[in-house]
Amino acid sequence: MASTKKNFLKSKTRSTFLTSMVTISLVLFFLNLFAAGAIYSHILFEYTQENFEVMVELPDHVSAEKQAAFGSFLEGQPFVKTLSYISKDEAGSIFSEANGKEFMEIMDGLNPLPASYNFKLNIDWIQSDSVEKIQNLIESQNILKVQDVTYPIAEIEQLKENTYGFIKIGILIGALVTLIAFFIVNSTVRLAIYGKRLMIRSMQLIGATNGFVRWPFVKMGMLQGFLGAVLANLLLIGLVFSLRFLNLGPGAVEMDGFTLNEMLMRPEFLFLSGGIVIFGTLLGWLSSSWAVSRFLNRSLDQLM
Repeated sequence: MASTKKNFLKSKTRSTFLTSMVTISLVLFFLNLFAAGAIYSHILFEYTQENFEVMVELPDHVSAEKQAAFGSFLEGQPFVKTLSYISKDEAGSIFSEANGKEFMEIMDGLNPLPASYNFKLNIDWIQSDSVEKIQNLIESQNILKVQDVTYPIAEIEQLKENTYGFIKIGILIGALVTLIAFFIVNSTVRLAIYGKRLMIRSMQLIGATNGFVRWPFVKMGMLQGFLGAVLANLLLIGLVFSLRFLNLGPGAVEMDGFTLNEMLMRPEFLFLSGGIVIFGTLLGWLSSSWAVSRFLNRSLDQLM
């Protein structure tokens, strides 16, 4: 009979532990999801703006020597990340492929598109005032007179505004989820400890100190928080690979070598994973400490 009762209590304790751990992992998973969304938005914004190009349109009938000298001039500038040359014929072919071959027919075979040098900017130069300085520098050089210098700075600024707006909303939601996480985890741990309130009282009656009574529950709470955080990280990684497998996320395609797999190995995501584990462990510690303290120094009537 005693053995049956012991097995029942052990099973109930294990069930309570698993329930608390799963609850913690789900709460931390949603917190992880919002944080990862904010980080991914910032990374995607940086990737997108780095892939916008400045297009310098060259005049027609420019000599090969001046064209080469101008290319060398651009290549030596600190703001140029990558440089490419598109000839007049290549520009016409690209436009025709994008808009249909009717383009050349409408123009009676004449190609009005100029040759151009296109280059991507280094990240430190992707600012409105920096782009303006670059434009002035290119237009004032004396190698050749360029037709136009274009860069989609308006699109960049709009993208920046949208991205940081999303990040601010994500931070607010993340803070709210953090508060909800604390109260949910605290309630879950408190319910788990509630079933052992009489045992706590019995330990006190035989002379156990508050610290001695508190430590096993705090240790269990920290373990629940740690394991819950690890499970939350695994759920996030599983979600990423599920999106890739279903062809629903950017990990399904490569963007100039940038894949979702590589993004998971970026320092930001490694710090996030480690931070979630630390946060989960601290959450378990705080919640269990607070929950146990509610049952210490109470009378038997209050515990019943």
